[in-house]
Amino acid sequence: MLVIPLKDFPQIKILDDLELIIANYFEEESLEINDGDILVVAHTIVSIAEGSVVNKTDVTISERAMKIAKKNNVDPIKVELALRDGEIIRDTPVLITQNEHGLITDYSGVDESNAPPECFVLLPTNPDRSARKLHEYFLEKFGIHVPVIISDTQGRPWRKGSINLAIGIAGMSPFMKYAGSTDLYGNELHSSVVCIADELASAAELVMGQADEGVPLVLIRGVEYIKSDEDASEIIRNKSENLFQ
Repeated sequence: MLVIPLKDFPQIKILDDLELIIANYFEEESLEINDGDILVVAHTIVSIAEGSVVNKTDVTISERAMKIAKKNNVDPIKVELALRDGEIIRDTPVLITQNEHGLITDYSGVDESNAPPECFVLLPTNPDRSARKLHEYFLEKFGIHVPVIISDTQGRPWRKGSINLAIGIAGMSPFMKYAGSTDLYGNELHSSVVCIADELASAAELVMGQADEGVPLVLIRGVEYIKSDEDASEIIRNKSENLFQ
């Protein structure tokens, strides 16, 4: 497997044509992209291109947001935006929310890092739709099947540290299912399911970085996956399967 950072990618501005910019980048840099390669895209550039960016001066802070912000010593504007985008699961010591797509994150994924000046970046309105647009663009322009994963850095229950996870997917199943195969000792596997979409998003993060590296795109080559119309919503557990609440 090759994990290839796509360096010197141009800085994305609000309402840029992201699909066209990515396609032009590959052509101008004479970069090879093959049928079956996987493109991992940091959600930040997707959000900025789609206009999911809010200027701090445009936000009116509610009393509820102010109370939570004081308890957690957090910017009340960030809290206000988080409350607009998600349903509260808990509000202290960190505000944890669940959005309409089922994503459970701190502060609804509202982020100030890698955002335009005096702005917060929100999660894409519909990450699966964003991934699908990019996937279909590559199919139409280059005639190749390139699955797309939109990634975001998130925490995990009971474990310290954050990792990149897939919040939007197009062109591949998020899973590899091994039920029916056998292990080294000939034992049949009955329920082995691996979320390779999250694994690939995490692998991409190793070369994306978290600070000023400027690598929002990563190409992954040589990975076996299943072509599928499934999306990232398949990864979210139903409430009946939720083991942590």
